[in-house]
Amino acid sequence: MIIPKTREEIELMRESALIVSKTLGEIAKVIKPGVTTLYLDKLAEEFIRDNGAEPGFLGMYGFPNSLCMSPNAQVVHGIPTNKPLEEGDVISVDCGALKNGFYGDHAYSFEIGEVAPEVKKLLQVTKESLYVGIREFRIGNRVEDVGSAIQKYCESHGYGIVRELVGHGLGRKMHEDPEMPNYGKKGRGKLFVEGMVVAIEPMINMGTKNIKQLKDGWTILTADGKPSAHFEHDVALIDGKPEILSTFKYVYDALGIVSNEEDEFRKIPLTL
Repeated sequence: MIIPKTREEIELMRESALIVSKTLGEIAKVIKPGVTTLYLDKLAEEFIRDNGAEPGFLGMYGFPNSLCMSPNAQVVHGIPTNKPLEEGDVISVDCGALKNGFYGDHAYSFEIGEVAPEVKKLLQVTKESLYVGIREFRIGNRVEDVGSAIQKYCESHGYGIVRELVGHGLGRKMHEDPEMPNYGKKGRGKLFVEGMVVAIEPMINMGTKNIKQLKDGWTILTADGKPSAHFEHDVALIDGKPEILSTFKYVYDALGIVSNEEDEFRKIPLTL
């Protein structure tokens, strides 16, 4: 059952989402070759708690850390380790925070140093597909309209779209209805309703769409060992149109990137 949020609840969710966004910005300041994902995980937990929130992932379903850190062929749900990041790596950093009873859930895939051109293109297309999907999140459309748009865009570049892992509704629980697949057929699925909030998160593989799981019970890998990319925004349906509650601005500020990609999805200025 889809649970619409009031305007007041959406503002509380924006606060949770922005804590996650700022956490990713803190990660962006220090992520580089030689840094361990376990160090970044500790940094994230401290920042989230210092901002009056709780790590959303820590202990959820038994997950042992505050960040899901998934490098290279890892798609999602990677567990932080003491292994240093290396030049040319790409890594999905997925973060959650709980504040005022509502969750934020937000992800960005980072380049570590200089990455191969084909990997850079994978990240670019995956992030572009996120906004392609968000444009379809509007009154009158259905769940698979979003997935169909993402699938069409990414497959036009020859990439594989993971089927087993999907985006989701978001609210007082990390995972609410509806599931938001990154594939589908236009016109199918649940009808979108005013006030709903979802996490849209393309998980796109350079090669096959097929995946496998490590024995740790968490880490998801591409079946062919090729890289994967993952980007995620929290999005509310307000006045019939999508409004992004999270932002990549803090990441971009840290990395020196100038972008206006979010402007069309934001009705009010960010509180900085």
